[in-house]
Amino acid sequence: MRGLAETLERTKELPEDDRSDLARSIRVQADELKRLVSNLLDLARMQSRGVHLNKEWHSLSEIVGSALAQSAPLLKPRAIRTNLPPDLPLLEVDAPLIERVLINIFDNAAKYTSSTSAITVRGGASGDSMYLVVEDDGPGLPVPDPEVLFEPFMRGQKESSIAGVGLGLSLCRSIIAAHGGSIRLEGRKPHGAAFEIRLPLGAPPEVESETVND
Repeated sequence: MRGLAETLERTKELPEDDRSDLARSIRVQADELKRLVSNLLDLARMQSRGVHLNKEWHSLSEIVGSALAQSAPLLKPRAIRTNLPPDLPLLEVDAPLIERVLINIFDNAAKYTSSTSAITVRGGASGDSMYLVVEDDGPGLPVPDPEVLFEPFMRGQKESSIAGVGLGLSLCRSIIAAHGGSIRLEGRKPHGAAFEIRLPLGAPPEVESETVND
């Protein structure tokens, strides 16, 4: 990031398009650094004091939409598809933390898939839980046992030019576990990866209908 900034500062004759590309790269890397530091601090806090939830009733579609909007600069120009039924029940969750989980998953997909990949987000209700699946058609999993990727500081490629220290998925599992849910990762055939999140369904409060007095 420092090298990019120095190039932008010293090379005055750069064409405008190149200057814009450099500025965009600096912004993307600054955002990545912010996520890395936030993940490190949050995981340390959760391990020492536990996960404190501020749970309210939310629409899963709104949570997914907000996470996708925040992740848009990372995911471009990948094709994003969503398939969420409009009649899904509300979920009692800490919405910013669930968004954080999805942003980490989207960040992971952006790092390990090509720009021509497609990412699908789909969900539904089954039994006493709601599921949300984020899947891609990238190269697949780098390890035979996906569970190891949820361990702190574990990366699929130990020596890699891809930014990160292996904290995002560990943080995701801590947040989902605090909600009484589960998260797992598996490979897709013929290639790709899929995250599945399951969260317990509660009993949403009934909305009283308004009565009109004559």
